[in-house]
Amino acid sequence: MAATHQFSESNLTEVVMDGITNLNFGSVDDHELNTTTYPISRSNSSFEKYLRCLFGGTGWTEISNMKFWRSDVLGYKTGETLKAAANVAFATPSATPNADSDIPLSESAPALAIQSAAGTTTITAPGYTKYIRLQLQTTGSTPSGSVFQKTLCFQYDEV
Repeated sequence: MAATHQFSESNLTEVVMDGITNLNFGSVDDHELNTTTYPISRSNSSFEKYLRCLFGGTGWTEISNMKFWRSDVLGYKTGETLKAAANVAFATPSATPNADSDIPLSESAPALAIQSAAGTTTITAPGYTKYIRLQLQTTGSTPSGSVFQKTLCFQYDEV
């Protein structure tokens, strides 16, 4: 058997939702939110998203070389940026623009190196990684309406 992997999002006071199916950014702190109901106004930022990966399954001994980046061809609209920070502690998500770096655009950019919840470079038993903090930021020049879909990549080696 192989390791299983799912994304988890934490909101509010670290309420964890395992197995999320989308990571929509919006004007409310919630998982799998509807962007039509909770849009981000021009010149504002989304609430931060705290994402981590949960590994499970049997028959594996080690997960290592964990990397995270954005990989897509559509890019950004004018004035839009996606910020990211790796291996952060959970804090109540905020819509105040953070000073995180732009998310890497390729594995060789280099990608963000992700650690286990224990702060090591490997996971040897079922469990979580540390958090990845994400925030979509806009400016006054960002056009109204939906932004382009983003493809976020998480890669790891399994033994």
